[in-house]
Amino acid sequence: MSSSSLGKLVKITVAIQVVTLVASYLAWVSDGCDPFIPFISDTDTNPASSWAFTVGFTFTGVLMVPLSFHFYQSRRNWEQENKESRIGRMNLISAISASISGISLILISYTPWHEQMELHMVQARMIFGGSMIWALLSTAISYRMLELDTRFSSLFRARRNWTVFSMACLLGLAISVYSYAGLSLAIPEGHMDTVLECSNLGNSSLSVAAFFEWLMVIGFAGVTYTGVQEARLMDQ
Repeated sequence: MSSSSLGKLVKITVAIQVVTLVASYLAWVSDGCDPFIPFISDTDTNPASSWAFTVGFTFTGVLMVPLSFHFYQSRRNWEQENKESRIGRMNLISAISASISGISLILISYTPWHEQMELHMVQARMIFGGSMIWALLSTAISYRMLELDTRFSSLFRARRNWTVFSMACLLGLAISVYSYAGLSLAIPEGHMDTVLECSNLGNSSLSVAAFFEWLMVIGFAGVTYTGVQEARLMDQ
């Protein structure tokens, strides 16, 4: 795949993800639900917003799988010309992690957590874990690229900043859930009652946790978008 085509695929994937988040939230609020603030998965429990969640994240997941493969190929080609970079193993693991995240995103689109809580939570951990591994390794890869070519400096800085932002949001999410649920870090079943009523989400700690979740996903989208610059640089 050419660098321009790869860049377009990145832009389309990120655009669909962002539109999905916005559409799901607006549909949730327009149905009279509490605006501050649902977990992203809460919007899949309400028929008014579940269509956006399911359709949008299905398409996002479907695009993430070939995107991870094409980045793997592009980085592999670059490594063959820059063997001292030693990014092969990181490249492979990052591609696998991104693919797992994409496949899990497709599956979670059809696993509302008020119907299959345990399975939904496993899929969510696969999505966030895979995305975080991909972000960290992609940042490390861009640093290896920077060591051999200073043109990658702006790419490394942008990717590092988005990754640190995402990690900080993940930490905020974990602390907020812990302050409510303790070491289990599990969303209490009682939260489902307030979600299904679609009125008041009740506990402020969970709303803060949800706020960090939205920010973390936006951070992952930012990391993904840096792929536009990476594709362009590797083709020069």
